[in-house]
Amino acid sequence: MTKEIIQQLSHLHKIIHQLNIRQSDYTSEVTKEYGYLKFDENEFDSTTRLSQYIRLALQTNAKTVVEFLQHGWCLPTPDLIISVIGGGKQCNISAHLRKIFQRGLVAAAATTNAWLITSGTNVGIAKEVGEALSNYRYKNRKHGLDVPCIGICTWDYTAGNQQLQCQHIETPSPDDADLNKTIDLLKHKRRSRTESIQMDMVEDKYIRSYSVKHLDGKHYDLEPNHTHFLLFDGNSSNVDTVLVQRAQIEKYLRRMDMQTSIGNMLIPPVMILAEGGPFSIRTICEALQSSTPLVVVKGSGRAADLVADLHLFFSRIEINNKYETKQVYRTQLSPLEEDELNSIFEKNRRNKNKWIDDVKDSLCQILYERIQLVVIFEFDSPRHHGNLEDAILEALINAAKFSGDNLDEQQCRVAELKLAMAWQNFDYAQKHILTDATITEWKESDLCQALIDALRRDYVDFVELLMDYGTPLEKLTLNNLEQLYASSNIDNGLPIENKDKNLSIRDSYYSCYFPNQLQTSRIILNKDQPLGQNARREFFLWAIFLDRYELARYLCSKTWNQSVASLIAAQIYRQAITMALHSETKQHYENNASQFDRDALFIVDRCFDHDEYFAVDLLKQPAVAFDNVQPLKLAEQAKCRAFLASKCVQKYLDEKWYGHINYKRPVINLQIFFCSLFIPLIPIFCIFLPYVHEHPQIIPNNKNHLKSRNPFIIRNIITSDRDPTDERIRWSKKLIYFYKAPIVRFCYNVIFLGLFLGLFSFVLLIDYLPVNIHYGQQSNITNFPLPITEIILHVCVWTLIMEESRQFILMEYQKYISDMWNLINVAAIILYLIAFITRFIPNETFFIISKIFLNLDLIVWFVGTLHLFAAFERLGPKLVMIFNTMKDLFFFVCFILIFLCGFSITSWSLITSASQVHW
Repeated sequence: MTKEIIQQLSHLHKIIHQLNIRQSDYTSEVTKEYGYLKFDENEFDSTTRLSQYIRLALQTNAKTVVEFLQHGWCLPTPDLIISVIGGGKQCNISAHLRKIFQRGLVAAAATTNAWLITSGTNVGIAKEVGEALSNYRYKNRKHGLDVPCIGICTWDYTAGNQQLQCQHIETPSPDDADLNKTIDLLKHKRRSRTESIQMDMVEDKYIRSYSVKHLDGKHYDLEPNHTHFLLFDGNSSNVDTVLVQRAQIEKYLRRMDMQTSIGNMLIPPVMILAEGGPFSIRTICEALQSSTPLVVVKGSGRAADLVADLHLFFSRIEINNKYETKQVYRTQLSPLEEDELNSIFEKNRRNKNKWIDDVKDSLCQILYERIQLVVIFEFDSPRHHGNLEDAILEALINAAKFSGDNLDEQQCRVAELKLAMAWQNFDYAQKHILTDATITEWKESDLCQALIDALRRDYVDFVELLMDYGTPLEKLTLNNLEQLYASSNIDNGLPIENKDKNLSIRDSYYSCYFPNQLQTSRIILNKDQPLGQNARREFFLWAIFLDRYELARYLCSKTWNQSVASLIAAQIYRQAITMALHSETKQHYENNASQFDRDALFIVDRCFDHDEYFAVDLLKQPAVAFDNVQPLKLAEQAKCRAFLASKCVQKYLDEKWYGHINYKRPVINLQIFFCSLFIPLIPIFCIFLPYVHEHPQIIPNNKNHLKSRNPFIIRNIITSDRDPTDERIRWSKKLIYFYKAPIVRFCYNVIFLGLFLGLFSFVLLIDYLPVNIHYGQQSNITNFPLPITEIILHVCVWTLIMEESRQFILMEYQKYISDMWNLINVAAIILYLIAFITRFIPNETFFIISKIFLNLDLIVWFVGTLHLFAAFERLGPKLVMIFNTMKDLFFFVCFILIFLCGFSITSWSLITSASQVHW
């Protein structure tokens, strides 16, 4: 038995006692018959799907039932309630219509995050709904998707209900912290698959097996594809009582989301009628009376066809159909129209529908008054193109426009926008709801709530539309942000390493990905206080953490520093790669990081093409919107190679590389090298090099001069010393500029490295002798232990060791060892130390060892000179190619060694067998 099952049963036990849910109308005892249900006799495995059930009194308050659905079963709040009614015992519809009905119903429910409500029995229209769910689960089995489907039926009419009568095992009640953790876990799981819990091993005493092999015609078994069952126990002989209870439950379900919805709107319901009889007619009459829209599946037979014919009749006659009218429909009909109406009833009576006379008056009256709330779906009609989901949407929009809930025009518009979001119908919202003509009538609070809803649903088009019409992100609060984190499925977000249970989801992400940065964003503020300027950053990071890629790219375009925002996104995704477990997930993160890298490249290059100085200044300035992070340092950490290879970054690096030397002049590199090489000529040659220097200059802001608050811009202007309009640079300043230029230091590094290797080679070839312990001459000096050249060599090497030690101390360990050139330097130092120690042992063997290691050390130092070529534009990429080729060559040599060992050993064993064996 899994821990999750125990926690859920304990949680149900607590909620049932809190709500005081009785088992039956005939007893005051709290119900004990609830739990998990499986619909076969097979053993549990990884594919077993479980449903939940509860037996409760028929007189249980509908509000209590809804609270149990929310807090007991922890079902996610729906965006739509679809109530399906029709044939309770049979549903004789064509195979083609059945297929269209099942596909359209599930498509509508899955698209809109809806709940399905049926009678729950394995006959009639409820069985068709169950088959539709089964097909949907099979097609989405890789993603584990499911739709909540609640069956509301009676305990006494349920066949095999004795199988559900269990002596419930009391499980230990966890503390409140465990319960809260359980609720959060269940909510997250149900967003992806509602109660379709995958079981590995569950003991039979906690799960009820339900299987009915024989039916007596009066009792019906439960439909196996439903996710939840409400089994009411009471005066079940009166079916109308169960229908009334179902209607009351659906009424209270509408109010579940009032506090967080747009404009405190109710959850929209819709009723679907397929086939059906007198009970179905009474149900739709009550639904239409309460302004619930109705979709009638024409061609399904009986009640559905009758309602379709009557709808067509009342739609043709020209009457003033107002909700306020109290007139009886017959007073508005002419004799010809009455004859036509009677012919409709007569035609439907021939189909063994004797119950028509009992319901015709009430049905005609309600259709006469609420004709706008009824939509007829006909699969071969061009109106809906065979899509049941389009008919459902039309009915919901009609209900928003013509309902009798006393909604004003703005409230109707809010309801329409919520429907358009639920159905992802962006074109309708753009053309009819949010337009230039209607935007002035919207309240800012309604727009902000709509924006939150669009962010939660990850609908980029709606977010863009709302923000284009001025919906301010800055008005959203920290409470709104935390609700978005809490309502999102973090299982689909980026991984969190070492999550702290005491931290919220938002703080857990920050502590994982920004342990030392963005601290200001984690300051505890008044949760009802608007986020202000931090809003764009916070919601952008929220989209990144939840891996909502398209939404994150759009919000990135709205941040104050888009290039830095893209680099931060790339860094987050690259860090997530190190924590991801699956190769597909890692590749997904890598693709997203690369795309954000290209986005940053595109942004900075566009700025560079428009204004080079402004683009380079962007790289120099810290990003204030992201806690003064340095763009280039961030790009290096995120390994954004595309961004670092951009024209703007290259220009910035050229300016840094050459300093104040004018690098645009021809053969400037050769001039600098000769100035560095011939030390006596430096004071002469370096003065004649072309230099540039920066000075602030105020220039007019030509764009939007009249509208701009600052009509002038202060910019650093680069001016050459040859410019006649500027003062000449003094020769002393030129000397300082020359020695400060990194390229000059690089040239000196190359020169002295060449001298070092030359000295090293000279010592090994000519002047490497044993230690002078016999008081001879070394370098023409008596009693000198080592030659002068070797002493100079040792001094040079020890200075290199000191420099390498300084780098190791100042750099992070992981960063240090990740650089291959650092490892080469360490190898050279280790070889030198071995040679240096053995050098001073006066023994021939140790002298030879010392010289061998010193020769190996020289080889490593020569290999290290390849690092210098990385600074050259043409040779750097070739160096990378050479190293990749060497890696491939190494694997090739390994293959050769394998075959060589196999051949040589077997050959040698055959060759030496004659000498080893004597006959």
